[in-house]
Amino acid sequence: MKLKEKTHRKFVDFFEKTARMYGAEFELAYSDIQRETGTASVTLKRAIQALEEDGLIEVNTGRNSRYARFRYLLEQPSKLESENSLIPSVEVKNEQALETLTLDVSELTHFVEHLHRRVRTQEMVIASLQERVAELEDKLVKR
Repeated sequence: MKLKEKTHRKFVDFFEKTARMYGAEFELAYSDIQRETGTASVTLKRAIQALEEDGLIEVNTGRNSRYARFRYLLEQPSKLESENSLIPSVEVKNEQALETLTLDVSELTHFVEHLHRRVRTQEMVIASLQERVAELEDKLVKR
């Protein structure tokens, strides 16, 4: 199951962050994952299947159909290893951070444009309702 690189990275980052917060095993609602990653339910299901096939996570049933128990399978590096590997990987992490930031900014720009269109649509609806109310007031005055 193939995902776009951006989507794949988003889910990998999400599960890494969650595993750091809660430990290797945790239970989450699918809706929480959707909200955090900003993806549709179909994409969520595909991404979870893809990560499971890649051996990144293991998925078991949760308390009900809206929850799942996840086990993050990649080991978290110890502090000593991460300190030793920090210097060579700083450049790579900076590059990834810049790429992620660029994607986030473009995504936010898209959201702002979408909201601007929605506001403009609401303004037009309000204007047409005001015109209709004015017409009705004129009819009442004439009677």
